[in-house]
Amino acid sequence: MEKNKTGKYFKYAIGEIILVVIGILIALSINNWSQKKSERKIEQNYLFSLIEDAKTDLSNFKNIISINEQRIANLDSFAFRCYNYNVKEEKDAELMLWYMYSLAHPDFITQTDRTLSQLKNSGGMRLIEDKTKIDAIIKYEESFEKLYNQQIWYEGGLKDLLNAGVLVFNLKYLPKPNKKFDQETFFKTARLLDTDKRLITELGNRAINYNLLTASYLSFLEEGKQECIKLIDVLENKDTTDLKE
Repeated sequence: MEKNKTGKYFKYAIGEIILVVIGILIALSINNWSQKKSERKIEQNYLFSLIEDAKTDLSNFKNIISINEQRIANLDSFAFRCYNYNVKEEKDAELMLWYMYSLAHPDFITQTDRTLSQLKNSGGMRLIEDKTKIDAIIKYEESFEKLYNQQIWYEGGLKDLLNAGVLVFNLKYLPKPNKKFDQETFFKTARLLDTDKRLITELGNRAINYNLLTASYLSFLEEGKQECIKLIDVLENKDTTDLKE
C-alpha cells in the first residue's frame, strides 16, 4: 500500500478468480457433456430393447390373428351344422367334432412390457428426448388396455357356448386327455344327449354370438398390430407422420 501497488494486487486477484471460475465452468461443461453422452447411450439401449419387445409382440399378433381367423371359420361351420341338423342323417359325431374345434381355449395376447416396466420403475422415461417416441409408447400401451377389456367378453362367449353344449352333447364320447383319439370308434358310437331341435338351434345361436365376439376381438388385434408396426417405425426413426397427425 505504501508503494501504491494495491490496484495491481486487486487486478491480479480478480484475474485469478476469473481463471478459477472459467476452470469450474469448463469442468462443469465437460461433466455435463459426459453425463449427456452417458444418458444418450442409456436411452439408445432402452430404445433398442423397446424395439425388440415390440417385434416380439408383432410376431405374437400375427400368430394369434391367424388362430382367431381359423376359430371364426370353425364357429361358422359348427353353427351351420347346428341349424341344419337332422337326426335321421346320423351326423351326431360330426356335430360333436366341430363343437370340440369351437371350444379351443381363446388365444389372448399380452404385451411384452419388460423394458417398459424398467423405464417406469427407474424413471427412465425422462431419458427419452423425442416426445413423438413417448407419445407412440403411450398410445401403444393404451391399445393393449382395449384388448384386455375385450378379452372379458371373449371369455364370456366361450362359457356360454360350453354351457349350451352340456345340454346337447354326451361328453363321455369326447377324446380323453393323454389318450390317442380313436376316430373310427368315435364316429360309430358318439350320439347326442338330446336331439331337441330347439336346444341345437340355441347352440348354433351361441356359436354365432361367440363368432361375433371373436370377430370384434380380431378387429382389436388388427388395430393393436398396426399400432405395433407404427411404434417400431417411430422408435427406428422410419416414419412419424401418422402419429403427428
